[in-house]
Amino acid sequence: MDDDLALAALGTATSAMLATVRAADLAAAVPSCPGWSVTDLVDHLGRVHLWAAHSAREGAPPDPYPRRDRDQPLGDWYAACAESIVSTLAGLPPDHPSWSFSADPAHRTAGFWRRRQFHETTVHHVDALQAAGRVPVSGPVGQVPGLTPQEAADGVAEVFEVMAPRSLVRHADRAPLEVIPAPEPIALCCTDIEASWTVRMVEGAVVLVDGVAKGGVARVSGPATQLYLSLWHRADAAELSADGDEAAARRLLAAALVP
Repeated sequence: MDDDLALAALGTATSAMLATVRAADLAAAVPSCPGWSVTDLVDHLGRVHLWAAHSAREGAPPDPYPRRDRDQPLGDWYAACAESIVSTLAGLPPDHPSWSFSADPAHRTAGFWRRRQFHETTVHHVDALQAAGRVPVSGPVGQVPGLTPQEAADGVAEVFEVMAPRSLVRHADRAPLEVIPAPEPIALCCTDIEASWTVRMVEGAVVLVDGVAKGGVARVSGPATQLYLSLWHRADAAELSADGDEAAARRLLAAALVP
């Protein structure tokens, strides 16, 4: 996803999230975040927006970590947080030097945060929609408001380009192949648009290439949104087909690829 598309998608996603928040039962439980209510979810996402905006603008994360203004109604507070991240990133050139949690030097730019915050918002919007019963937890997902198949496909790639490497760092006490169980190439294919990748662990690092590479042991296929949300454990991975070494494919789908 290029920088301009990511910024536009972020604006759409935060607007969709805000609309859902304003209509939500704030005490409702969030199925994919055990122990959280919708209030907890919105509190988390709003503070992440503020953290990311500061990190992008100032080149360092904020200290202390942002806190919610509890004197404001939750919807109004989230609206201000959403406006902060969108306006901050819109006001910075994509190559503006920024801090990020990624060890990849290419990710130390404001452009990184455009894409990362879009996917952060989208995944948590799905959480809020599931809390409201508007997106299923099991079975096929179908369409998610504010999310196109192309954006979902980008989210598949982002899991392996950004989040899986972060999981390796977070679980540094474990062998890399225990965290990301892909010793042999595994392909991931969208069935509703032309998008596919092959992932493999090489010398303890995640390697993702476009297309279905030769020598793969398994292929996972499904609609882009189902595939994306399954990798985030927000959708039913059983709805995805697995050809070849199905056990290897299912191990990868069940792995802690994301926090």
